[in-house]
Amino acid sequence: MKLHLQRDTHRNVIHAYGPQGIVIRGENYGQGLLVGAEWLHSPWGPEHADALEFSHFGEVVTRRPDIMLLGTGKHQHFPLELLRALRAAGLAVEVMDTSAACRTYNILLAEDRLVIAALLPPLA
Repeated sequence: MKLHLQRDTHRNVIHAYGPQGIVIRGENYGQGLLVGAEWLHSPWGPEHADALEFSHFGEVVTRRPDIMLLGTGKHQHFPLELLRALRAAGLAVEVMDTSAACRTYNILLAEDRLVIAALLPPLA
């Protein structure tokens, strides 16, 4: 699904997402990624949400976003122990499928919120 034309080339707006991966700044990411307004880390994370561990989120904890969106792939998964650990580390975390996380990330980014999205591939 194509979202919109990116006009601000200094921010990491998600252009499109789907079975092909996630497109940011014209580049397709078929693996998991961490993305914030001005930085991006890929590849990131395991192939499936069940394999996520607290150690995958070291960079997020260091950056202290207002909110972290966790996109868990094609379906929403709630890794409860991981969520408890992330919240204990001071992170506000919202969990959703990756497609919803991409849309929500763009909205929060447009509102100038300090948001980080931890996105597993949309097919995971």
